[in-house]
Amino acid sequence: MALDEALLLGARDPSLRLYRWAVPAATFGYAQRLADVRPRAGALALVRRWTGGGIVIHGGDLTLALAVPARFDFCRQKPVEIYHRIHSALLPALAEFFPGVRLAVPADCRIGPACFEAPAPDDILSGGVKICGGALRRGRHGILYQGSIALAGADCSASIAHAFSADIRINSQAAQIEKMALRLTAEKYATAAWNAMR
Repeated sequence: MALDEALLLGARDPSLRLYRWAVPAATFGYAQRLADVRPRAGALALVRRWTGGGIVIHGGDLTLALAVPARFDFCRQKPVEIYHRIHSALLPALAEFFPGVRLAVPADCRIGPACFEAPAPDDILSGGVKICGGALRRGRHGILYQGSIALAGADCSASIAHAFSADIRINSQAAQIEKMALRLTAEKYATAAWNAMR
C-alpha cells in the first residue's frame, strides 16, 4: 500500500503498477472500521488502504495501482467518470481471459463490507460474478486508483498494461518511489495509529 501511495506522490506521468501477493493478506478501505473487518480477515496480515472500498482478501488476485498526476485533465473528471473509464479500458483486456465480461449495472449492485461480494456500478462481472473492483483517492497530487482482479490462474498482466498504453516503459523514478514507500511504511502503514484509526 505504501508503494501505491508513493507511486502517486512521485509520479511525473501516469504510472501503472501491477503486482501479485507473495503470501495471502487482506486490505481494507480508508473509511472502514478495523473492528468490522478483522473477523473477515482472520489471521491474515491486514492493512488499511489509502483509497476507499471494502475488504479484499489477496492471494490469488492481480492488484493494480494507477497513478495520474494532477496536471492531467483526467483528474478533473467526476469520480464516477474516472471509475467508468478505467474499467471500460480493462474490459477488452479481460475479455480474452473471462467470457462475457461486462460492467455492472444498478440491478447487479448490492451493499456489503467485502469488495468481491458487493458489486458497485461499473465493476467488472463475468458470468454474473464480480471479478474486478477498485477505489479512488483524489488529492492535490492527482488520482490514485487501486483495483483487484480475481484471476483464478489467468495471467492477464501484459494485456492489462497494454489496455492503458501502447508505450510501456519502466518508471524512471523507481528508486525514489521505493525510498518514499519505505518511509511511508514506517511512518504510516505499519503503525497501529493508521490501521486502527477507525
